[in-house]
Amino acid sequence: MSDERPIFWSDQLAFGTRKKFSDVETYVCASGISPSGIVHAGNFREIITTDFVVKSLKEQGEDVRFIYSWDDYDRFRKVPANVPDVFKKHIGKPLTEVPDPEGEHDSYAEHFEAKLEEELEDMHMDIEFIRQSEKFNDGEYAELIRKGLEQRHKVKEILDKYRKEPLEEPYYPLRVYCTECGKDFTEVRDWDGEYTVMYYCEKCDEERELDIREGNVKQPWRIDWPMRWKYEDVHFEPAGKEHSAAGGSRDTGDELAREIYDKEPPVHQMYEFVTKDGAKISSSSGEDVFTVSELKKVYSPEMIRFLFSETKPNKAFEIPFESEEIIQIYDRFDRFEENYFGEGLENDRKREHQERVYELAMVEIPDERPLRVPFKHAAFVAQTVPEDQWSSKGLEALRRTGHVPEELSEEDEQRVLDRLRRAKNWAREYAPEDYVYRINESPGDDFSEEELEALNLLEEALEEEYEDADDLDGEIWDVQKESGLDAGDFFDASYRALLGRDNGPRLSTLIMSIGQERAKEVLSKL
Repeated sequence: MSDERPIFWSDQLAFGTRKKFSDVETYVCASGISPSGIVHAGNFREIITTDFVVKSLKEQGEDVRFIYSWDDYDRFRKVPANVPDVFKKHIGKPLTEVPDPEGEHDSYAEHFEAKLEEELEDMHMDIEFIRQSEKFNDGEYAELIRKGLEQRHKVKEILDKYRKEPLEEPYYPLRVYCTECGKDFTEVRDWDGEYTVMYYCEKCDEERELDIREGNVKQPWRIDWPMRWKYEDVHFEPAGKEHSAAGGSRDTGDELAREIYDKEPPVHQMYEFVTKDGAKISSSSGEDVFTVSELKKVYSPEMIRFLFSETKPNKAFEIPFESEEIIQIYDRFDRFEENYFGEGLENDRKREHQERVYELAMVEIPDERPLRVPFKHAAFVAQTVPEDQWSSKGLEALRRTGHVPEELSEEDEQRVLDRLRRAKNWAREYAPEDYVYRINESPGDDFSEEELEALNLLEEALEEEYEDADDLDGEIWDVQKESGLDAGDFFDASYRALLGRDNGPRLSTLIMSIGQERAKEVLSKL
């Protein structure tokens, strides 16, 4: 392998993974979460960080598995705000044994697993989902769990180094779900040195025993994580800020992996928080959870990938919804794409960075530059043309303003319609008032005689057909001069008549977008 270190962050991580684990037949990149509630867009950063490294490894010629663990054998700890209080009776059970509050799936865990898996279907990821409940119940981890029990004193010694108070004695690195009540209000009291543990259940007030090969057991998180690194032979796995802090589960995991399981820990990358409009994304305990589905309302899959690829994982960043910054992000993506298919930038390092960001955003690079309508203009057209007419009048409006050619491929038409849809979602649900447009179907009578005369002249001028906005622009200025109104008053009156507000896009663009006939229809009502 060449010693030349790549420039882009995911390529660097892939390079580092290959350096640390040389002569590997198949690299394993891992991610995962407990499906204890809605998986929000902040959690998504772990998934997509892993995916970028997977893509980089593949491009460096390696065979790769991308595994995603559903930690659905974790306990049901508390009832989220959007789940009925009656679910308190299930606290202490595995998530797979708690019913789906909406009655759609076989379990609470599956409800949230299915939602995320569906959200990821069009995100260009090749993920192998693993349900940990199946692994534990099938006894696949029994030998490694037994190893942890054999070395429980060493496990305790390592964990105690990072605790204010030492763990209790005797210490057994094992959690038991009672074979009778199904809950984990239990205490392991003895182990026979093989596969049988004796435990006491507080709920049942009974002592029982079980065979760890038959399920109903799970290790605590801090040893469970490195145990699975060993089982899956993981080579790369990122972790959030809280796990990556000094003395956190990543530090203890590294030491436990080496000391207990004779496993070199995977390459680690800490990822920072993602915020929505400056606010930390809410957890699964609340009603207003920012999900990947909500993200997709205004950002297409390639735009989402662009957002995360452009920023290094260890840098926090904000995903804008309620500000005009979303327009700048779309414009930046379009500029990166234009540079990719054009002559590019003179600065080699900047060009290489932009090209790599774009390649990872797109995954499959088109043969030629795709057609993109600027997001700001797409938002205007999407609001002023009825949605069921986008394929006809919407595309006609975009042709009149020069944003699309006469002949349009099926792929480009779908790209245009997709951007119109997301731009409308943004305008109707999130946009500042300056970007919310509605054609004024009832202009009213709040116009002076001078303004009415000027608007009448504009209506008459629209009897003639104009080829494009530039052609119409000259005529509009002629009308303004003929009207006797100064430019500010003339355009103010025009926008109030057509949009019910005193500003808007360039007047010629506005008229060409909504169509001369529709503009004349509005003006005729004055």
